[in-house]
Amino acid sequence: MRAIFIAVGSELLDLDRVDTNSIYVARRLREKGILMDMKVVVGDHMDNLSWIVKKACQRAQLVILSGGLGPTEDDITREAVATALKKELVFREEIVSELQGIFKRRGMDMPEINARQAFVIEGAEVIPNPVGTAPGLYCEEGGCKVLLLPGPPNELIPIFEAVFEKHLAPASNYFIYSRTFKLTGISESEADSRCADIYRRYRNPVTTILASPGMIEFHFLGRSRNSDEEARRLTDELAEKVRERLKDFIFAEKEISLPEVVVEGLKARGLSLAVAESCTGGGLGNQVTSVPGSSEVFLGGVIAYANSVKTGLLGVREETLKRHGAVSEATAAEMAAGVRKLCGAAIGLSVTGIAGPGGDNPKKPLGLVYMHLSAENCEQGMRQIFTGNREVVKLRSEYYALNLVREYLNQYSADGKK
Repeated sequence: MRAIFIAVGSELLDLDRVDTNSIYVARRLREKGILMDMKVVVGDHMDNLSWIVKKACQRAQLVILSGGLGPTEDDITREAVATALKKELVFREEIVSELQGIFKRRGMDMPEINARQAFVIEGAEVIPNPVGTAPGLYCEEGGCKVLLLPGPPNELIPIFEAVFEKHLAPASNYFIYSRTFKLTGISESEADSRCADIYRRYRNPVTTILASPGMIEFHFLGRSRNSDEEARRLTDELAEKVRERLKDFIFAEKEISLPEVVVEGLKARGLSLAVAESCTGGGLGNQVTSVPGSSEVFLGGVIAYANSVKTGLLGVREETLKRHGAVSEATAAEMAAGVRKLCGAAIGLSVTGIAGPGGDNPKKPLGLVYMHLSAENCEQGMRQIFTGNREVVKLRSEYYALNLVREYLNQYSADGKK
């Protein structure tokens, strides 16, 4: 079964509005082997919406719409779907009674305009809304299942779940199995180039690559009509081949963040961490302290934005700053060693760079960042030039720096001995 999601609402076409409903629905459908082919955002325009619904029903076996079921004049989803399916809208008195009851329990009289929500597509099943006033609608036409959902997520989710369990999940005839690799310390293009020749040979499982600042995710979804075991075997076969190419960059295969991996690793080995930051402005320490229990291993940090703080607190030499500059391998190394000594930590970690949008020069371009890890038996530095705006450069710097700690911890056994 293939699905198309249609998000309805002119407000969703604004730059600062994001549709999150489709993400939830796609995840739930995927769990039953139902793949979402596409999602579309349509404004409150009758002709456009009815045309999209008509085309979607011709292409997919499941069409899900969210939004446009309210009582106002711009809530046109019911009318547009009815037009696309060549159905009539039928007025249901019992829905009006239910709506009046909802408003009465709120100590209010129902506005007359809410009676518009009692119009139902001919032949559709009405799905009660336990939270709001807009009921959901479900119908089947010409081999296509059509589901109309309200836009607010707290109303959409319970209605979707009711229809999902009753009509959608039983219709899926696939067994599915999925795996995920989380990577850091590598760009999306480099990760793809290392293993594209493998996963492109497979139509099943399906490989999806998701990129965010500092992290890459590889998702593998295998499907089988025969058994769960076959879906698992197909997925594992591909995933293990990809793992062999990317193993140095994989930090997790479950729902866990890189900071959590680092904190768990520090705890397991009885090691402590302190950070010295310049361009990240406290972001690196925030990444670590966002993990519950991080106080067991995180001692503290210094935001050394000014050179005077680098020299005064961290012991960076004036000569180093004059010869190499604040953004340099040498300065990063002395910052890491300095914060390690200052806090009495087993590991000192530093970041210094040019996050932008200004401050660069021909020798030191925008996005240039140096990271360094200092420990009793290890000095490990890294130089990167990150693309993106100021916040992206900062976030990527934080993840790459934490990855230095992860790689260092991988050299140790669980008892803390190297």
